[in-house]
Amino acid sequence: MCGLYRLTIAPEAMKAAFSLAEGPELANCCPRALVRPGEPAPIIRREEDGAYHLRFALWGFVPHWMKEWPKQRPINARAESLLERPYFRSAVRHHRCLFPADGFHEWTGQPGHKHAILFTLPDERPFAMAGLWSRWMGADGSEMETCVIITVDANADVRPVHPRMPAIFLNEADRAAWLDPACPAEEAVRLLKPAPDGTFSGHDVGHPLKRPPEQPRLL
Repeated sequence: MCGLYRLTIAPEAMKAAFSLAEGPELANCCPRALVRPGEPAPIIRREEDGAYHLRFALWGFVPHWMKEWPKQRPINARAESLLERPYFRSAVRHHRCLFPADGFHEWTGQPGHKHAILFTLPDERPFAMAGLWSRWMGADGSEMETCVIITVDANADVRPVHPRMPAIFLNEADRAAWLDPACPAEEAVRLLKPAPDGTFSGHDVGHPLKRPPEQPRLL
């Protein structure tokens, strides 16, 4: 599973990398050495104006039809079962998104001695992880948007550490197809594949949650 990732990209660099529209969310998106579950995560959506917008949603998915706010919320969804599980089926048809990132972590080691491997592209350029989002409304009329990262079988780079990895789009055409509301869900799901072997490099970063985060790397 992917339970931690990095987004050390300045707003202007993110705008250029993902063809984002201007907006307050983009302007206020501070680089983050660690993005954790339960926190507001930056996501990219294609909205009614046809443009790509950066928004924030809590990382931990709640479907729109759930009556009560659950105590536990999934942070990952398996690509293979998206069309079968009622929990995600509506979102994969109507609410697809991207998580911009420049690194993701997978944990290894024995309980009590866990350490993280940070996977990045060789030049540490940004990439996009496939995701879903939902807008939940409480009985009191309150609204909350949530999101989840989609995972696939790990490639040869990640497999020695973990059997799963985020579904990652490395090119603009696949990102555009995933976000296109006219792309049927069945076709969109076929885009979810492991990154080619040799794409990512792994670096042992110890236990990043037990030490002060590194200063963001501004691009």
